[in-house]
Amino acid sequence: MDARVIRLFLFAAILSVVTGCGNERPESPETGNPAPPVLVESIVAVEELSGGNSATEITVPEGAVFHQGGMAGVYVVDGEGRLTVRWVRTGRALNGSRVILGGLDAGEMVVGRYDRSLREGAVVKQQVSETKEIQSNE
Repeated sequence: MDARVIRLFLFAAILSVVTGCGNERPESPETGNPAPPVLVESIVAVEELSGGNSATEITVPEGAVFHQGGMAGVYVVDGEGRLTVRWVRTGRALNGSRVILGGLDAGEMVVGRYDRSLREGAVVKQQVSETKEIQSNE
């Protein structure tokens, strides 16, 4: 019985790879056109910090890391702005950042603050924040 379950699981995995499962672009139901980009607060580069003993540490903002089922993940943004979940191994907190022990490389782009509404495969765009300067006549 166990061998059947394993074979069925392998068959399903191979079938999903062959058919390109998960590579569909989200479309707007009204027009059939690709959905507009989802606005996110920030998109940041994964940083590489040099430690005191010549070791380097990879870090991301603390808010970029989310947890699901005992695993930690981040949303990686590819060159087209498309989101992919990347499961990572996390280390200690460091000045508002989280050390990443495995799963990311320096220079990759991640969503700076996790948002539950984000979905893998969505196209994202960084929000433009506007600040106004108020002058005082005092």
